[in-house]
Amino acid sequence: EQDIDILKRTKENVDREEFYRAADALMNAKKVFVLGAGSSLALATFLAHYLRLIFDTVHLVEATSESTILQQMVRAGSDDAIIAISFPRYSKKAAKTLKYATDRGVATIAITDSPLSPLAQHATYQLLARSDMVSFVDSLVGPLSVINALIVTVAIRKKEEVSDTLRKIENIWDEYGVYEKVDEKSN
Repeated sequence: EQDIDILKRTKENVDREEFYRAADALMNAKKVFVLGAGSSLALATFLAHYLRLIFDTVHLVEATSESTILQQMVRAGSDDAIIAISFPRYSKKAAKTLKYATDRGVATIAITDSPLSPLAQHATYQLLARSDMVSFVDSLVGPLSVINALIVTVAIRKKEEVSDTLRKIENIWDEYGVYEKVDEKSN
């Protein structure tokens, strides 16, 4: 029930125009960087995985230390975009990375919970999602729904390229026996 409420509040809080401007920024980027620390790392990994099916150059930034992050971002410039994800307790590393990226003219997208978030202060685009504590676990259904919508939106805009990529991947998987296939008819 709490997750359903989080999804409803997330849907109400997402600024649709801001969302589509963020999608446009991704579409125009030469390189896309994705950063998440703590429990947001799972979201960042998921996002980077699917963006790699859409874009040629996607970097999942290793958030082990500020120096490691900045080393990975050293070539980021005004033709690039970064998506940083963080919720309370906010990652200082993510906020500092967005400031660094902003200073270099990178299009910055924050997926966070509030316009008062430290990430939002340095974000060109703010995609707000609810992320409440459920016992000791962060509920990530709100941010994940925003991430899913973002992936689908950019995939639809690059439909032909994505279809071609997915066809090639399926052929490679079949050729190299990457996945087991289950014959549903024999069950």
